[in-house]
Amino acid sequence: MVIEACAVTGAQRFRDVMRHFPTGVTVLTTTGPAGPHGMTANAVMSLSLSPPSVLAAVHHGTNTHAILRTAATFTVNILAADQRDCAELFARSDPAEDPFRTVHWEPSAVTGDPVLTESLATFDCHVERRIAVADHSLIVGTVADAAIHRPDAAPMVFARSRFQTTTPP
Repeated sequence: MVIEACAVTGAQRFRDVMRHFPTGVTVLTTTGPAGPHGMTANAVMSLSLSPPSVLAAVHHGTNTHAILRTAATFTVNILAADQRDCAELFARSDPAEDPFRTVHWEPSAVTGDPVLTESLATFDCHVERRIAVADHSLIVGTVADAAIHRPDAAPMVFARSRFQTTTPP
């Protein structure tokens, strides 16, 4: 086995190496003045158990980032393996059609933000802090509610530039 050694010398090399790190796939949703907004995100993680908190990294150039700059709440919708179409729909930077007309969703009972009802699980969050880092904002959310919608579904994973699946235990 040959292990390629290298120094990170630029954005492309960094991307080439990071694509080997599998991540979960989520859709971040929030509500703005014009209604619901959402974006596919894989830079989401558990941050703290006390209080329960999550962190999401959002690129400054997205429409959802513009809403999250002032939003008080957001929801993390963890996608199941069979939701590739949903992931791709919310990944489009300028969708021809409102993605919320295509997916099943309902307003959260806690924040009113969109909960994708076919997702594996959700975290409904209050924005605790925003931290600007390079071309992204780190959005820290305190979890106000959490739900598992499809306990037997396999989670969607993104690795090596493609959607993949895992088998639940």
